[in-house]
Amino acid sequence: MTKLDIFIISSYVVLLFGVGILVGVRETAEDFLILSRKARFPLVLFSIVSTWVGVGMFLGATASGYDTGVSYSLTGAGGALVAIVAVSRCAPMIKRFGDRFDAHTLGDFFRIRYSINNQLLVGGIVSTAYLLFTAVQFTGLAAMLNVWTDIGFETAVLAAALTTVIYTAFAGIKSDFYTDAVHFWVMVLVLFGLLLPTVWQSTGGVSGIRQLPESYFSPFAFGGVPFIAAGVLFGTGVAFISMEIWQRIYASESAETARRALIGSVAFVVAFYVLAAYLGMATKIVEPSLANRDIALFVLMKRFLRPGVLGLGIAAFVAVFMSSANTMIMVVSATLTKDFYKGIFNRQASQRQLLVAGRCLTFVAGLAGVGFSFVVRDIVTLSVIALFMLLVFLPAVIGGFFWRRATSRGAFLSVLLGFLTSLFLLPRMPRTAFVPGFVVSLLVFVAVSFLTAHSPSENVHLR
Repeated sequence: MTKLDIFIISSYVVLLFGVGILVGVRETAEDFLILSRKARFPLVLFSIVSTWVGVGMFLGATASGYDTGVSYSLTGAGGALVAIVAVSRCAPMIKRFGDRFDAHTLGDFFRIRYSINNQLLVGGIVSTAYLLFTAVQFTGLAAMLNVWTDIGFETAVLAAALTTVIYTAFAGIKSDFYTDAVHFWVMVLVLFGLLLPTVWQSTGGVSGIRQLPESYFSPFAFGGVPFIAAGVLFGTGVAFISMEIWQRIYASESAETARRALIGSVAFVVAFYVLAAYLGMATKIVEPSLANRDIALFVLMKRFLRPGVLGLGIAAFVAVFMSSANTMIMVVSATLTKDFYKGIFNRQASQRQLLVAGRCLTFVAGLAGVGFSFVVRDIVTLSVIALFMLLVFLPAVIGGFFWRRATSRGAFLSVLLGFLTSLFLLPRMPRTAFVPGFVVSLLVFVAVSFLTAHSPSENVHLR
C-alpha cells in the first residue's frame, strides 16, 4: 500500500468514529438498544443489506466463485430471496409484537410467549452464538490486515477489536444504522462503480469468463442438489431467528417500513451475490494458481485498483468488518442488558441505568469476542458452530406465533435438547450436526406441547 492508501484508510476510520460520536451524544437507552423504534425506510434498508452482505458472505462467495463458479452464489442468492420474502411476510407481526410488549430481543419473545426460564435459556445461547459471530469478524479483519500489512494476527485482532469495542460501547445500535448507510454506498462505489468495470474490460467480459470449464456454470458444482435444497430451506429458517433481523424490524418506524425495507433489500443482496461469483471467476482467469482462495478478492483489488482507489476499497472492507462486529456485539449487549440485567438483577431499572449497563456490557461482550477469536481461528468453524446454536429456536418461534397449543415446557425442552444434540454430534458431524439438532427440537416441541398444559406465565394471544 502507498502512503495515500494508508491516509485514506485512516481518514475513513476517523470519519466513522466522528459519525458514531456525533449520533451517540445525548442518546437514551432506547436509542442505544433499538433506535427508539423510529428508523425510517432508507436507514432500515441500508442496514438490512449491510447486515446480510457481510464480509464473510462476500469473501466466501468470491472464494467459491474462484473454485467452483456460480453454484454457491446461486444457492446463496436463491436462499436469500426466499428467506427475505418469507420474513417480510412476518415482519408486520414481529413489529407489532415488539411495539406492544416493548420487546428488544429474541429472548423477550420467549419470556412473553412462554416463560422467564425460556428467556434465560435462549438469552444464554444467543449470547454465546453471537460472541462466535463477533470472533468471526475480528478473525476475518485480522486476516485481511495481515494480507496488506506485516501486522501479526494477535496485534491485528487487538487493534481491530479495541477500536470497534470502544466505538460500539459509546454509540450503540443508533450509530450502526447511520454508518451502515455510509458503508453501503462506499461498497457500491468501490465494487460496482470502480472494480467491476475495470475487471470486466481487462478480462474480456462474458467472452473472457466463458474460457473457464463448463462446470463453473453448473448450479450443482459446489454441493449438488442436497446443498441447494438445504441452503434454501435452512437459510430461510435461520433468517427467521436471526436477532439482528429482529432488531431492525423492532427499530423500524412502522410495520410497513420494515416490510418494504426487507422487500427492497432483495435486489441488492442478489446483486452482491452475482458480483461476488463473477469477481471470483475473474480472479481464476488472471491468477489461476492462488495458494489461498480466501484472498481472491484482495488479489483482484491489488491488481486492478490504482493507489488511492485501492485505499478506499480496503477502507470499505475494514469498515464493513467493523460494522458487522458492531452489529454482533450489539446483539450480545442487548441480550445481556434486557434478558439478564433487567430481567434478573434490576427489573425496575431506569433509562439512565439501562444506558450505563448497556455500554458496560457492550465493552464486556466485545472483549469476550476477542477471547473467542484467539481460541478458535477457523472462520468457517466459528460460523458453522454459531449457526448450529440458532436453528433450534425455529420450532418454538414459529409455533409461538401460529400454534396456540405450544406450551412453555415444550419450548424449553425443544431448545435445550436440540441444542445439546447439536453440541454432542458436532465432533462427529462438524458441518451437518444442525440437521439432527433441528429435527430433535421440532419433534420435542410438538410432542411435549401436546402432552403438557399451558403454564400461568404464557401469553398465547400474540397476534
